[in-house]
Amino acid sequence: MDDFSGKTAVITGAASGIGLELAKQFGAAGMNLVLADVERPALDRAVTELSEAGYPVLAREIDVREHDQIIDLDRAARDRFGNIHVLCNNAGVGAGGPVADPDNLEAWRWTIDINLWGVIYGCKVFLPAMIEHGEQCHIVNTASMAGLGSAPMMGPYNISKYGVVALSETLSKEMQMMQTAVGVSVLCPAFVATGIATSDRNMPDDVRATLPERPASSGMQTQIEAMVAGGISTEVVGQHVLDAVRNDRFWILTHDEAKAGVTTRADDIVNGVNPSMRAGFA
Repeated sequence: MDDFSGKTAVITGAASGIGLELAKQFGAAGMNLVLADVERPALDRAVTELSEAGYPVLAREIDVREHDQIIDLDRAARDRFGNIHVLCNNAGVGAGGPVADPDNLEAWRWTIDINLWGVIYGCKVFLPAMIEHGEQCHIVNTASMAGLGSAPMMGPYNISKYGVVALSETLSKEMQMMQTAVGVSVLCPAFVATGIATSDRNMPDDVRATLPERPASSGMQTQIEAMVAGGISTEVVGQHVLDAVRNDRFWILTHDEAKAGVTTRADDIVNGVNPSMRAGFA
């Protein structure tokens, strides 16, 4: 896309973190903004901030696990602004737990439903009209470096992000095959200074109720929160995304130091080397 002015961007998970920064970047580029998030207070703050900056804003409180709610978001966005040109399937949560744990199935389901099914629903609902109107469009799906390499104890997160990468690659090839005007990017950051380490603040009560009482961890949560807090700024990520949309670049890898792990893993695959911690995704 080389012209953003007056076009419309839909962003899920838009109330904070990467999503809010994407809204700022696209708003500054001249776009109308459709913000979707499950956190109403944060969404209200985002609307105030972006409206005061002079950007046209429509906001909807939705849960991306719910297909009907994404259908309603699409309808509301087109009723307000007309054609949609950028779709950022960005809503996501961070959650882990060992594969051998039989008691965290609902937490796994919650994570995969948001991180993967939310992206699937977004593509399924918004894409047909984007193809039909024929104007330059772009879809950005938020994955992670966890979609390119698997750290232990992060099963549901890894699985969901691998799925987003696979979906995005498939979609990119299909859009080329169909000769559409829809570009596709997949965002694969490592640590970014957001609130993802405390994603359980949005965990529904019925899911939380299934989690058994557990003794205090050995500082793993504290370590994760520290690594996230020490990550790159959302502004850097947003600039990478805007550049990728402008230049029709599929892979958005925001951390150069993490790329060696991708190469090591690929070498291990073709050489038949068993998975290990040395691939750089620990």
